[in-house]
Amino acid sequence: MSARTHAARRPGRPVGANGDRTRERVLRAAVEIFAREGLAGTSVRQVAYRARIRVSTLYHYFPSKSELYREVQNRVQNEVRELVVSALGEGQDLRDGVRAAIGALFDFFHEHRAYLELGYRAVTEPPARSAVEERFSERWLGLVEGVLKPAEARGEVRGVDLRLFMITVDALVHWHLLNAGLYQRLVGGTLDDPAVVARSREHVTQVALRVLGLE
Repeated sequence: MSARTHAARRPGRPVGANGDRTRERVLRAAVEIFAREGLAGTSVRQVAYRARIRVSTLYHYFPSKSELYREVQNRVQNEVRELVVSALGEGQDLRDGVRAAIGALFDFFHEHRAYLELGYRAVTEPPARSAVEERFSERWLGLVEGVLKPAEARGEVRGVDLRLFMITVDALVHWHLLNAGLYQRLVGGTLDDPAVVARSREHVTQVALRVLGLE
């Protein structure tokens, strides 16, 4: 092996690996394992094995399991927020904007089961709960108030407790999608059926719109 090859390889990183790609691989692996095992049940070694890297390489990108978990949660929240902001910013009236945003949120979590399970674990497991609750309130309350407070002042929506409204919509989306087992018995189909998904999405959307006085 030449001196040039030795110089090109940095300790703790695989030969030929691109830093951004490796980091992305770690995050994808972490999402899957944190969703399945939770924060307490996940080890750094599991994530490294799933990402096909050494533990020392993982620590090159994330100094601790807590930091990795925080980054995973940030990733999910940022993706969801961008989705909702995009739906609200398409130049529609308020009713159509809210409908589009809730529909997009429902479809996103339906398509990304690991994100759905990760969100559930994040608010039910004590080691992760406080940090997630803080980010949830900071990032979402400002967005919801920014959209609905002016509309409330103009008389376009009825006055509601926006904090409870935000929690209710989030709970409805998550709980519907996590209760797939009930659908066969109570609805006559499963969430693998596009018609059942559309029916459920519309129900959740109508609940939100009626609370706001938009339906």
